[in-house]
Amino acid sequence: MGPIYQFAPETTCSAISSIEFPDPGQLRSRRIVTRSRARATGKYPSWKMGRMLQWESVNELLAFRLLDCDPEVKRFNEQPCEIVYVQDGVTHSHIPDILVEMDGLKQLWAVKPESEALRPAIAARSALLAKHLPRWGYSYRVVVGQDLAKQPRLSNASMLLCFGRAAVTERNQEFIRLILRCQNSLLWSEACSGAYGPKGREILCGLALRGLLTIDMSAPWSPSTRFSPGKEGI
Repeated sequence: MGPIYQFAPETTCSAISSIEFPDPGQLRSRRIVTRSRARATGKYPSWKMGRMLQWESVNELLAFRLLDCDPEVKRFNEQPCEIVYVQDGVTHSHIPDILVEMDGLKQLWAVKPESEALRPAIAARSALLAKHLPRWGYSYRVVVGQDLAKQPRLSNASMLLCFGRAAVTERNQEFIRLILRCQNSLLWSEACSGAYGPKGREILCGLALRGLLTIDMSAPWSPSTRFSPGKEGI
């Protein structure tokens, strides 16, 4: 097994006994995709992580797509660790579904249907971990499947991933930057008509995936969808 991290004596009041990560070279704390699994499982090709991530629920698959499209997310991986904790005098273990890393922040996600997230045992575990994991440098979130499936955000993410996975060359990026010096935004309809070259759609979506451009993820995708400079420009 991987390294076990334990609290210093002054923090032994924590309900968490240890957090154990996979051995070097192993990607996850347990295997997900096997022929014997009765429930639906599969693999997701993440452009951001450069590998196939394994999922064991459709909700996890949706989470992977949204995380892949979020420029603030630097890294994410599935089944990242095993948490050993004590609750009501009984020792338990829990493997979160996803570790999400942003600038200076690490979140452990449990991805659940709303009905399961509201179960008393799950809610009690979530409250305990949310309280004690910050001492380890992590926050803990229960992410509800119904929220992940909200539209039009999910459809917009699918469009960005459909067109934007390929790398954008420096030449194409500079081409778009020069156009934006003369106008505030770029229209999807113009990209489809070839105004930004034969790969205009791929360029705009690729820059959006990388945070150099941004779109309104709360608005349905249409010919009038506008691509604007990201937070730090392009």
